[in-house]
Amino acid sequence: MTYSWYRFVDQPSFQQYNWSVEKKARVQAFVEKLHAHWSIDRDYMAPPTRGKLVALDPALLATPPRGLEIGYVPIVTRQEKQ
Repeated sequence: MTYSWYRFVDQPSFQQYNWSVEKKARVQAFVEKLHAHWSIDRDYMAPPTRGKLVALDPALLATPPRGLEIGYVPIVTRQEKQ
């Protein structure tokens, strides 16, 4: 898979919305706060009282390039069979 890294508000799926510059700035600032302060090793919700949690395949986790750790998301732009 090939990933391209986008600022959160610039990712292709959001381009269908006619957001103002101000709204984009608010959403982007919120996402940057989340990325800066929410680590992946903490619980942010109470565990379920029934059922089972799913597990994520570690191969699905993408490490951002240096400088794109906060406010950016990976978008798959190409997939090919190996």
